[in-house]
Amino acid sequence: MDIRQLQYFTAVVDNGTISEAARKLHISQPPLSTQIKALEAECGVTLFERGARHITLTEAGRLLYRHAVQILSMEKAAEAEMQNLRTGKQGSIRIGLISSCASKELFDGILAFREHFPGVVFDVFESNTFDLLTQLDNSRIELAVIRTPYRRQDLEALTLREDPFAAVCTAAFFVDQFRTEDKIKIEKLSHYPLILYRRWEPAIRQAFQQAQIDPNIICINDDARTSLQWAASGVGVALVPMSIALSFPNLKAVQLDAPALDSELRLVRRKNAPISQNAYHFFELFENRYKKKT
Repeated sequence: MDIRQLQYFTAVVDNGTISEAARKLHISQPPLSTQIKALEAECGVTLFERGARHITLTEAGRLLYRHAVQILSMEKAAEAEMQNLRTGKQGSIRIGLISSCASKELFDGILAFREHFPGVVFDVFESNTFDLLTQLDNSRIELAVIRTPYRRQDLEALTLREDPFAAVCTAAFFVDQFRTEDKIKIEKLSHYPLILYRRWEPAIRQAFQQAQIDPNIICINDDARTSLQWAASGVGVALVPMSIALSFPNLKAVQLDAPALDSELRLVRRKNAPISQNAYHFFELFENRYKKKT
């Protein structure tokens, strides 16, 4: 089993058919089929169930695919680090960031890190919390900045900031009572057109239900930044964590008095998982800056 066979195998899985994988790999179909058969013979198991239109992974195929993705990711990271060294750089850090990661604490830490390690390259992968946790498991990334809540006991986590929820909109939506209060009750949003980030929809609906209010929800989407873009258009009020709201200074934001919606931004790594020296030093810097470990 070699790297090329694993590349061919994952290409077939990712593309669904051998013919499509061959096209993407810029090779003809017969040699690709031969490599896959050789891989199955070497493993001593059937990796695919061949259908008329697409292939289906067997249990052995699914297991090998998980390992193959991890191995290829590590191989790519090693190549990148060697390239950085050849060009006079000093390696890289593979870090995952959620879309709502507009955290001053994070970027202050990055600036402090770069004072000591100016040549390190940040290889950033952006996704949601749960996908980033999967990428940590697959070793595609070494560190991640994610948001609570999540259910994991195998993470070493540092709390960067506690993050309340905010109602965010254009100035036209803000009535006098909003301008004079540090926080507003969720009941005061009962008649406003609301824009929600999908991950928080159940918790927000529950908060309104407890207040015995039927909210006027006009948009549910997959990214906090999308919520703020809709709010910036003037169509409604976005409900998002305060940290991401502050990255849109043209909008008005007021904190919600709704503790059930509060969350934390955390820098995490898998306990006892191997990481690069750069990632280790980066995590150590934050550990010294933010002593509260979770």
